[in-house]
Amino acid sequence: MKLKLNAKARTGNNFELNLSPEKKIVVISVIITSITIGAGYFTGNAGVIGNGIILGIFLIAVPLILFRYEKFRTIKEIEEKFPLFLRDVVEAIHSGMPFHQAIAANSKIDYGRLSKEVRKMANQISWGMPVNKVLDQFTERVKSSKRLFSSLKTVRESYLTGGDVVSTLDSVAENLTQLDEAEKEKHSLLNQYVILMYAVAFIFVGILASINKLLIPVFQVAQTPGAAEVLGLSNPCLNPIGIEGTICDLYSIPAKYVFLIDPTTIGAYYTSLFFFMSVIVSLSAGLVAGQISENSITAGLKHSAIMTSGVIGTMLILKFVNLLGV
Repeated sequence: MKLKLNAKARTGNNFELNLSPEKKIVVISVIITSITIGAGYFTGNAGVIGNGIILGIFLIAVPLILFRYEKFRTIKEIEEKFPLFLRDVVEAIHSGMPFHQAIAANSKIDYGRLSKEVRKMANQISWGMPVNKVLDQFTERVKSSKRLFSSLKTVRESYLTGGDVVSTLDSVAENLTQLDEAEKEKHSLLNQYVILMYAVAFIFVGILASINKLLIPVFQVAQTPGAAEVLGLSNPCLNPIGIEGTICDLYSIPAKYVFLIDPTTIGAYYTSLFFFMSVIVSLSAGLVAGQISENSITAGLKHSAIMTSGVIGTMLILKFVNLLGV
């Protein structure tokens, strides 16, 4: 979507507002969430408001995480293939081609996701764009990678200053290869800690399920009048008032819609409590796993999504086989 805003009366210029796919999703999600929350507000239904907030969070968060992870994987693959591209350019230069022709000559070689960028550079060169501007635009597109950013800046400066471009390309390619090998070695050493993070998330679910199972007799006794106070257990969401009602509506969603438990029971309250604890542990462990394995929060969001999905699925299975405790 491209919206043109004519601000000529103010500044004498025309501004263009470009909405990326991510921004489109945010705008659509905000509209849907606002409609849902507005419907709940006018009907006085706190549950609809709570569901609208949760729906909005998922509509915004999940697509953005997927978009960011796709960009992250694209950059990682470009980093991996870039040294191979540089070596092919060096071979073309050795055969007698100038630098710009060497780039164009390799545009038909398959470099995975890097091929799109190489073809774009080749097209720009064929249109007569200076090589330094072509490299500048390529650098801008991959600036999220410090490795590629610094490498391209080095290549550009060598080309502009008339230095030994071949030696520079060889050196950059060798350095990138060594960095890639060091990173792979680091991953192999740290993978055991990633596995440990997954183990932590699922062991935590097992512990909570065991506790919940052991508390079944206590839950049953606590349903009798006066017993909850004697045992020290109570359901604070039994008779909520005001803002507490909205919070409890949100809090009871896992019990009511995920585990299909009567949300007014004390067992449902603790099941929801354990559910949220498990989700929080999964999200946190996933972020740690991503930081350990790939030094990236975006990769951590991927691990968080996998762990959270696995934990929720495990808890549903435990409920189905009557091992969750309620």
